[in-house]
Amino acid sequence: MEPKIEKKAAFKIIGIQFRGNNDNNACPKLWDKFLPRIIEVKPFMVEPATAFGVCSNYDMKENILDYTVGLEVKDFSTIPDDMVSMEIPEQEYAIFECTLPTLMTALEKIQKKWLPKSNYMRAAGPEFELYDSDFDPENPESKLYLYIPIISKK
Repeated sequence: MEPKIEKKAAFKIIGIQFRGNNDNNACPKLWDKFLPRIIEVKPFMVEPATAFGVCSNYDMKENILDYTVGLEVKDFSTIPDDMVSMEIPEQEYAIFECTLPTLMTALEKIQKKWLPKSNYMRAAGPEFELYDSDFDPENPESKLYLYIPIISKK
């Protein structure tokens, strides 16, 4: 499990957000709420379409976080009702390829195995799943990418 290390420029997304933990698969269920509303964001999105699942604002004590699903957009000039905007800052990331069925296992391996043995540590800031225009949620072999913010250990 060797990632690609890359700096990603800042970008903007518009989507919907959930605050809580992932009990009862709350994070995946958020996609079910967002997908029918993609048409509301499409006029503002960056082509080719890129969707994100962003984890941010962790509260380790309460074991909760913000999970935001959305599309990359050009700007925030129009935000549909009941949606949120989010700007992800420029950051260096460790990028891991996985599939939906291997997503949770990959996250666990990254946190418990890769990070402790690597020359990096997790940086402040959101981590995210990137679903490019080739991603097919109906195909269990379809690739997605995990972006983990990192800084070099010194």
